[in-house]
This record gives sequence, structure tokens and C-alpha cells, in this order.
Amino acid sequence: MRAYLNTIGNPWRVFDELMSEFPYELLNTAWRTRAGRYPRVNVWESDEGLAVEAEVAGVEPDKLDVAVDANVLTIKGEREQEDGGTSEFQRSFNLPFELESDKIKAAVKNGMLTVTIPRKAAEKRRIAIEKL
Repeated sequence: MRAYLNTIGNPWRVFDELMSEFPYELLNTAWRTRAGRYPRVNVWESDEGLAVEAEVAGVEPDKLDVAVDANVLTIKGEREQEDGGTSEFQRSFNLPFELESDKIKAAVKNGMLTVTIPRKAAEKRRIAIEKL
């Protein structure tokens, strides 16, 4: 299995964590809104399909929504903030192949959401040649 996308084991993660402690009140609203809104993900591709791992620590499973529409995987969630408020996030990924949508599975364990997406089996089809 090869890494398709890797942000959890990313060496820049240390920088992301340092920036999470940065005094954002000094920066503009757009920067503050974007910071920390998107969970880090790993996407692994194999001959069988994709495995997507997303860090969703602190998010209850009933506050997560995983959906696939037209080969686009969307992960939505809502996190409780320390001040009592909530913060919503959403990540979407274009899937590079046709998939078996009825066989997609998602599970949460220890703050990690894992979505397995099986690849649709290639169907061999004979094309009739017309005589013109």
C-alpha cells in the first residue's frame, strides 16, 4: 500500500502545533477562521481501494458525517470548544477511481476516523465492431 496523502506523519506538523498556540487575535479574522478547522488526514491507496484516516479527537461519532457523492468523499464534523462553543469542519476528496459505494465502511477509534473505500472491480466488456 502506498501513501496517497500524508499529513499526520508530516514533519511540518510541529509547525502546525506551534501555530495553534499563536495569539491569533493579532491576525485577521480570515486566518483565525481557517486555523485548526480541518483535521489532518492520511490517504492510502492499494489495488483494493483507498483507506482514509482523519484525526477527529474530541469529536463524538454522532457529530461526524461521512458521505460519498459522485466520487467525492466528504467528511464533516462538529467539535466542542473549550469556551463552550462549537467549531464545524469539512474536508472533501475527489476519488481517483469508481467505487463500490454500498461497501464503504467508517469507524472511529482513539480519536482516529478510518474510512475504507473499495475499488469497483473492472468489468471486461467486448465491444462490437460495426460494419459501415
